[in-house]
Amino acid sequence: MVDTGRAEDWLLTVAQRHRLSPTQRQIVQRMLGMFPDVAFLSTVEIAERTGVSQPTVTRLATALGFAGFPEFRAALRDVVVGLSPAPDRHSTPAVDQETANLESLKRVLAGDRMSEAVALLAGTPALGVIGLRASAALAEYFGYFARRLLPAVSVCTDASTVDDTVLEVREQGATALLIFAMPRYPAATVAAIRRARRLGLATVVVADTALVPFAQDADVLLVAPVGTGLVFDSHAAVVVLAVSLLDAIAATDPQRTQQRLEAHEALIDSWIHHG
Repeated sequence: MVDTGRAEDWLLTVAQRHRLSPTQRQIVQRMLGMFPDVAFLSTVEIAERTGVSQPTVTRLATALGFAGFPEFRAALRDVVVGLSPAPDRHSTPAVDQETANLESLKRVLAGDRMSEAVALLAGTPALGVIGLRASAALAEYFGYFARRLLPAVSVCTDASTVDDTVLEVREQGATALLIFAMPRYPAATVAAIRRARRLGLATVVVADTALVPFAQDADVLLVAPVGTGLVFDSHAAVVVLAVSLLDAIAATDPQRTQQRLEAHEALIDSWIHHG
């Protein structure tokens, strides 16, 4: 459960233990009014909201005794979701951050946008799934299982063919596209979202934050935060969201789902390893 008051008290306590510059104290003061969202924002987003530069936000994290901004943000998330108030973190920040991401995802899965996304994706005669660069594996993962549920699924992970894919699925009768847009956001992904809308296709976009610069171009934006505590971003919450979408789509037509899954099961003996 989100405990905003507890989180504010924690940040104040940490700030009072360190000697901060006037600018840094001002950032902290403004952050106090940004809970719980501040625990899930990037340095760029906090800088924009507090009226300072991105390096200034990064320096604040180290001034507060953290190794860097990812560790500071992970600590914020822990406090917001009621995990641990301790500012000194010597455990596993990457796992703790993912735990906070999954807590944040609960609100998305129970929200109206999730219901809207499921209705669009379950109701399209053909489904296009797009994911470029870092999002390619997510698109392939979703598409692999979506083909067990839906009659016509096209997956595109190549920026050079994404325009062709959008046109082809529309010609196949598609009414909606699912697009994974994880950092860093490829220009071709944003162009595909806008092209799809111009062609009359609804777009369900999965991104890491509601503040992506192309948010207004999506018909439905689903947010699944990424883990940033390791060398490369972790997509644990995004995978859970993808599987949850598949489960909800399957539930919209149980008879079709059963028939298609049984047909798939009939093929398993021909390719599974029996040992």
